[in-house]
Amino acid sequence: MGELKEYKKYVYWFQEKEFQCLKNHSEQEGIKLVEAKNAACDILSKGMEVGFVPVEAWGKNPFCKRPSSWYKASSFVGQILVISSFDLCEYHMTPETIIRECRFRPPRLPNREEKLRLINQKRYQQSKPGEWEDIDAEGPELHNQWLKAIGLRGVSFEELFITHRANHANFIEPTYFVLEENEPVPYSIDKTSHICSACLEFFNIIGSNHRKKYVVPCPGAVLYAGMIPNRYYEVLQLQI
Repeated sequence: MGELKEYKKYVYWFQEKEFQCLKNHSEQEGIKLVEAKNAACDILSKGMEVGFVPVEAWGKNPFCKRPSSWYKASSFVGQILVISSFDLCEYHMTPETIIRECRFRPPRLPNREEKLRLINQKRYQQSKPGEWEDIDAEGPELHNQWLKAIGLRGVSFEELFITHRANHANFIEPTYFVLEENEPVPYSIDKTSHICSACLEFFNIIGSNHRKKYVVPCPGAVLYAGMIPNRYYEVLQLQI
């Protein structure tokens, strides 16, 4: 039996001109760049060699439309996301992040009251796009579809959204973290079914002020990219 291939992804943000150079060169080398079809996290799939997310794809999936407001409010807006299974150093590009599976286990997770305190933190309140918290604009039908898709019963979307917000808040201004090399390393504060838009941490849209993060994939990353539910992934930033 062959050895299992390690999960390792290199995340890049390209300007349009840079991306076209990459695409042309890749085609000459016989490497196909696969476009994300269902959601931005499609291209995190272990079996995909090189994938990309065009600008117009953000928010195309109805479940991702509201969370994509973070991308639209970020310094990466207008750039093309590229995720590769190998380093693109020959293009003189430094990865934004490198994602790998790891054996991390959180020392402590917050309760409901502690999650509410995370949401009330100043930096989260200042950072959040207005559209992100406007769940009323989506309507109950979409929320019920989400709860059904991830198999959650006995919890309202409004209650679940407390964790969605608190999780992002913890990567902006960490309360729940471990110390490594005297630096705080924040981590996801709940299991996969309770997490939303983990791509924002994977792609460094949220949490870019930290050299390292430990991130649990959201249901979309499990469904569309085959990432392992409830497994923590190390997200390493090479330059900060």
